[in-house]
Amino acid sequence: MDSGSHQTIKTVKKRLFQNASWLFGGKTLAGGFSAIQTVILARLLGVDNYGLLVLIIAYVDILNNFFDFRVWETATKYIGTFWTNGEREKTLSMVKLSYIIDILSGILAFIIAILTAKIASSHLIHSPNAYTLIWIYSLSLLIDTANSTSDAILRVFDRFKRIAFVSSFISLFRLILVVLFLYFGMGINGVVLSFILASFLGFSIRMWIVSKTLRENQLNNWWRSDLSLVKDQWKGIAWFMGNTSFAGTLSMANDNFMGELFLGYFSGKEAAAYYKVAKSFVKLITRIMDPIYEAIYPELVRISTLNALKDFKRLVKYSTKNLIKFTTPAAIAVLIFANPIMSLIFGKEYLPAANTLRVVTVAVLISQLTFWVTPTLLAFGRPGLRTVMLIISNTSYIALLFLLVPKYSYIGAAFAFLGYVVVRGFTSVICLNAYIKKERDKISKTQVTLTNV
Repeated sequence: MDSGSHQTIKTVKKRLFQNASWLFGGKTLAGGFSAIQTVILARLLGVDNYGLLVLIIAYVDILNNFFDFRVWETATKYIGTFWTNGEREKTLSMVKLSYIIDILSGILAFIIAILTAKIASSHLIHSPNAYTLIWIYSLSLLIDTANSTSDAILRVFDRFKRIAFVSSFISLFRLILVVLFLYFGMGINGVVLSFILASFLGFSIRMWIVSKTLRENQLNNWWRSDLSLVKDQWKGIAWFMGNTSFAGTLSMANDNFMGELFLGYFSGKEAAAYYKVAKSFVKLITRIMDPIYEAIYPELVRISTLNALKDFKRLVKYSTKNLIKFTTPAAIAVLIFANPIMSLIFGKEYLPAANTLRVVTVAVLISQLTFWVTPTLLAFGRPGLRTVMLIISNTSYIALLFLLVPKYSYIGAAFAFLGYVVVRGFTSVICLNAYIKKERDKISKTQVTLTNV
């Protein structure tokens, strides 16, 4: 390994550690506030009303996922590539295109949510009057649409400190509103309203920070940019976004929503509440994993753009080793103390969810071993392989939900999630090995051609 390459990977590791640290700090604070909020809601609303809230949020968010184009992944890839190559005008055009698509997808999801609210209330949630709450919460689809693009821009320009500030501050603001509205007796209606108000503030702050970040890099007036400048890349962008959009639809499995809705339909609101509290607590572990995922993706885009493939293996090994070091002790603690965690934190009425918590914790522990596969495939321009991976793993997840939830309720949903994680990890390794083999064959052919010349 030459000194230049060593210095490059050393710099990348340092930047990755710094960015992940900021995200970890912000997400830890945000996760702490969210955990407190979950405990307050679970205790004060009770199992039945909390289960209703869980199902309302799950339904609206599942629509958001269905119509979400996962623009942040495409924006990170192409804005990062254009900026690394010094193409300023194309960078601005990609910023504009990303915001347009994000906003339009949010509007579409909002319309569908409004039109289907009564049907969902009666036939899926089994609470005929829940449609008004679905209408209120659906406003978040309009407010939050641009947030994914905003965060992608901040990642590309290494403004992770600002992302950490926004996520933690908005979580605290939402927590304060939830407590106030519950104190004044507004119940579940006040909780949903507090979510909307927090979303509006988060959107406003993000847009202000993004404008400031772009000005700092002499990227002004992005809304006036010419979209035709990226015309030559439209086919590639459409293919990339099509795959990430489809993957976003499939990600409903990993984002809890599918399991919660299955439980609401087959087992009722209480079962959904038990499953939700277990998944919510385990999110404290994923708060460690998520920052490394978000920080490593822009770095992998840079490595891909610069063709620094030798740095890839070192970066993945470094990030995975550090992730395991932090998450394993936390997971072991949860496995040992699951019963007191449920009883003391959420209340004795949630004690039946203790074993569910253990199963979900094991699933999350396994998932960390292959967390880097998705950002790798996206950074190296192979979204199709990621789509294949998700089709296989999510099909198995839905099949497991159908098999296990009707008979075993929330513990069945937990085992279905565990099965999903195992299948996804196995499929990830196969897909990545196929990609690496293909790249090695390309390199071998190129070397043979050069030798013959």
